Amino acid sequence: MTPIALAPHVDGAELGGEALPPIGDLSLAGLRDLSVEMGHPAYRGDQVAAWLYRSTVRSFADMGNLPMALRQALAARFRIDAMAVEAEAVSADGETRKVALRLPDGDLVETVLMRYPVRDDGTGAERATVCVSTQVGCPVKCAFCATGLMGFTRNLSTGEIVGQALHFLRWSREVPPVVRNVVFMGMGEPLMNYDATMGAVALLVEGAGLGVHRLTVSTSGWLPGMERLAADPFPVRLAVSLHAPVDDLRSTLVPLNRRFPLPVLLDACWDYQARTGRRVTFEYVLLDGVNDTPALARELVRILRNHDVHVNLIPMNPVSSLPFGASRPEAVEAFHGVLRVAGMICTVRREMGRDIRAACGQLRTEVRERARAAVAVAP
Repeated sequence: MTPIALAPHVDGAELGGEALPPIGDLSLAGLRDLSVEMGHPAYRGDQVAAWLYRSTVRSFADMGNLPMALRQALAARFRIDAMAVEAEAVSADGETRKVALRLPDGDLVETVLMRYPVRDDGTGAERATVCVSTQVGCPVKCAFCATGLMGFTRNLSTGEIVGQALHFLRWSREVPPVVRNVVFMGMGEPLMNYDATMGAVALLVEGAGLGVHRLTVSTSGWLPGMERLAADPFPVRLAVSLHAPVDDLRSTLVPLNRRFPLPVLLDACWDYQARTGRRVTFEYVLLDGVNDTPALARELVRILRNHDVHVNLIPMNPVSSLPFGASRPEAVEAFHGVLRVAGMICTVRREMGRDIRAACGQLRTEVRERARAAVAVAP
């Protein structure tokens, strides 16, 4: 396993004070209103946004085209960084970086950067994707997910969500390729924290200039959020965590299925598709001997055929405290083959970050275990 580097503890004062909210909680309109409130023209809010979302600046003092009085007023009321790096792990190939970020209230969330080089055959292009968390812990408690073991603590604010993306967006501006894709697939159920999640989407699109089609929101099947997403002005991509094509098995793996059974969820997906005209991605984590048989692959084809879908098969990143293992390569290939022969758009996600425990919740869990161990041996 790749060693994990623990960062020096950064207290609330170094973050700008625990009582100070992250400025990322404000929309672009909110920044303009704030500028006027502070006695400056509204366009100063746009200048603040440019510094926040399109530069590598991490201090109000360095926002050179702002009046000094405005910089000082901003620093007195807000912090730029919503959180501080507690620990970081980098995969042996350097393509995956994962950080545990400490919030001012002392809790931790995880963010992952995945960098994809040009393929061996020369096709494709270098690109970088950030996976962000939307909650501390998760209320859904999927059976194979380390985050589910934590329970649920609270929702993250817009500033805490967008701050995760900005952490790696700033870094990648100095170490290309620059981040162009953000997936809301980390800790938590994004659609249960809808307003903050879509607030972060708005800032990434309007502030950072990312293409909305490069942003993907993942859900375990929270139907109230899916209904809102279908009418949202930001046409993000939708990914549904399916993991099983039959109700009994899905209820075991994804407890939310007991509230919104598979037929109800699929009807919501097709309604979303009819209203938006967008393809729906279905994520399917392959678990050895659990949901990876050819028979289940054929059932998956049956329930999804005749719809515009993309199936993303995901080899599991094993979690030591959970009774699931990654499907064998031959099982992955057989499952993939059934879908491919049926003419479905289907990919197998490239395994990344296994040596740094990149699955949701693993780094946070390790950091907490280390902290408990340190307390236990302290004199």
